[in-house]
Amino acid sequence: MARTSSKQLDASFSEQVSVQDSHRRVTLQDVARAAGVNVSTASDALKGTGRVAEATREKVRRIAAEHKYIPNMAARALVTGRTGTVAVVSGSLNHYYYANLVSLLEIQLAAHNHKTLLLHSRQEVHDLITATGSAAVDGVIAIDMYHIVDEFLRADNKVQPCVFIGTYSPSSVDHVTVDLSEAVEEALGIMLAQGRKRIAYLVDSAPMASATEVRAGTYLSVMEKAGQKPEIINLLTSPRLIRQQLKLYIAEHGCPDGLLCLNDETAIYAYRALLDLGYTVPDDVLLVGCDGMHYLEFFETPISTIAQPMDEICALAWQFLQRRIANPAHPFQQANLKAHLIPRESLGISAKE
Repeated sequence: MARTSSKQLDASFSEQVSVQDSHRRVTLQDVARAAGVNVSTASDALKGTGRVAEATREKVRRIAAEHKYIPNMAARALVTGRTGTVAVVSGSLNHYYYANLVSLLEIQLAAHNHKTLLLHSRQEVHDLITATGSAAVDGVIAIDMYHIVDEFLRADNKVQPCVFIGTYSPSSVDHVTVDLSEAVEEALGIMLAQGRKRIAYLVDSAPMASATEVRAGTYLSVMEKAGQKPEIINLLTSPRLIRQQLKLYIAEHGCPDGLLCLNDETAIYAYRALLDLGYTVPDDVLLVGCDGMHYLEFFETPISTIAQPMDEICALAWQFLQRRIANPAHPFQQANLKAHLIPRESLGISAKE
């Protein structure tokens, strides 16, 4: 009996779909038949699950892509009870930190054939649940938005799989926590070692100035141990106005000789404000931000930053959520990662490459 090659199967598949109905949606059964595998194998190959040989996985995915196969999410939900969608709750994407994390999470989810539903407020979460009568997602990843996740946690009177990403550790939810304290201590230690006597912490809102916030709390602790008077510069303004507001503050109160900034965007505005006033970095003012923006190294005076292990954060959050979705009774999961300082010329020393 003559054997049929994979190319012949592919050609036969294309012809069948074309002849039978040029408008017919390509199904998983079609893809499986063209690849010469059963439906469950084709499904595992596309989802990245199960024990599927790499060559087979690549073949199934190639055929699916060539014939523009789109998973029928409604059918999947009926069969599996899952939607293939994960809600990501985050702050505004105008902020580099949130935009970067959301982008990396989308990559993780897409690699496992999951879609991302992006939400930014309690009202958006409430509207989704009210409109659908349920959470309408398989799980939730919340970035610094733990205060609104309770809407999801009890949707349909059942616990919704949820993972939290942030700088503190909630006791009731799986979480990936990032510790900024050691990196902040290191940056402040560098400033103190260079004899700086007026080191300030620059923020733009009251919550970020609170001692319960890790950067503010660490700053206050280090200043107390060093015997220095703390100076939290809370401009209470939008990021766009930081440059002008900081100039007004310095005109009235004088200029600190060291600035720890809430984030890298704040550090950029502070850098520009200092130059506007004739101060130099690092000679007059040592400066450090927080977010790990890679392009800070391209400033005339490269700006130091505190970076978080973003790729690892997102990979762990998705792993935790997958386990929780698969087994709601899975043991409590937590990971504690550490941020690290990237010292550059703005701290008066060369970057560690």
